[in-house]
Amino acid sequence: MIQIAVCDDACQVCEALRQQIAVFCAKNGVSVRIHCYEDPVALYHETTRFDLVYLDIQMPCLDGMTLAKHIRSQNPDCILVFITVLKEYSLEAFAVEAMDYICKPVDPARLEHSLTRALGQIQKQNEMSIFVQTAHWCKVIKLHEIYYCEVINRKIYLHTREGVLEYYGKLKEIEQQLDARFFKCHRSYLVNLDYLK
Repeated sequence: MIQIAVCDDACQVCEALRQQIAVFCAKNGVSVRIHCYEDPVALYHETTRFDLVYLDIQMPCLDGMTLAKHIRSQNPDCILVFITVLKEYSLEAFAVEAMDYICKPVDPARLEHSLTRALGQIQKQNEMSIFVQTAHWCKVIKLHEIYYCEVINRKIYLHTREGVLEYYGKLKEIEQQLDARFFKCHRSYLVNLDYLK
């Protein structure tokens, strides 16, 4: 289930976007849950981890750029798309790594193109994972959730968003399961470059 948020202080715009997204996803067989927020402060305090967020920029109490920075700090993998009448903020969108910037009034074809790109990216993130098995447990771990791997003696420690997983194994074995985003900076460490600053 893909979690999508739409945040716009104009309730008609919010509802229209929700309907367009729902129709597109249903037509393409994508299971989604869409949350609408007319109050940006409510989204700021929301604890749900969204896969995709559509944001207006000019809103009362809290502007979309500030909200986007907060979302990005809490959820680095969230895809951000701005939908606004303000063309002058398009360069600022790069600072929060927004995937798209759509000007109002929203052209349905433009929104569909944006959705296609975003859903493709989410699917790609969800597909890439490793399988870890020990005598007592087994777990599928998505690659984008791993910060880094380290080996101490014969134990591997996977440092992830959910905490540290430890099990017996060889770094060479896990290295073969990872992709190009992981860099072996030391004989005992594999670092996810996506988290380097």
